[in-house]
Amino acid sequence: ANLYPKRDTILFSKDGTIGIAYKLQENMQAITSGALLHLRIKNVAEIMPDYLTLVLNSEIVQLQAERDSNGAIIQHWKPDDIAKVIVPVLDDSTQQKISDLVQKSFTLRRESENLINFAVKSVELAIESGESDAIKYISAKISE
Repeated sequence: ANLYPKRDTILFSKDGTIGIAYKLQENMQAITSGALLHLRIKNVAEIMPDYLTLVLNSEIVQLQAERDSNGAIIQHWKPDDIAKVIVPVLDDSTQQKISDLVQKSFTLRRESENLINFAVKSVELAIESGESDAIKYISAKISE
């Protein structure tokens, strides 16, 4: 079970499409590909996970990845080179503002996905069962 990545682990691609970072929002019961590094922050007081993830996905890090991968057909970024990546560390309040915006972005994305699913279901009901059933479904969802 300790192979499973935990919440706030940053999955970071080192093979193929290199330099893509994703911070886990929850514990994950899966074993990832060897092409992904599991990055854990030792001192969250120094650098916040959401901020680091954003920086790792930035052009600053992408350019370092391109430099280090030497233009191979199948790109590979050596862990030794990844360890040397230069990450700008901003002050705590700026990191917190950025982290808050990242979290807000995820919340808004979930909300928009829910609205899209609701709209699709409403249209499907209107087509398959008639407009009155769709209106009942919409009214029930709105009153929840």
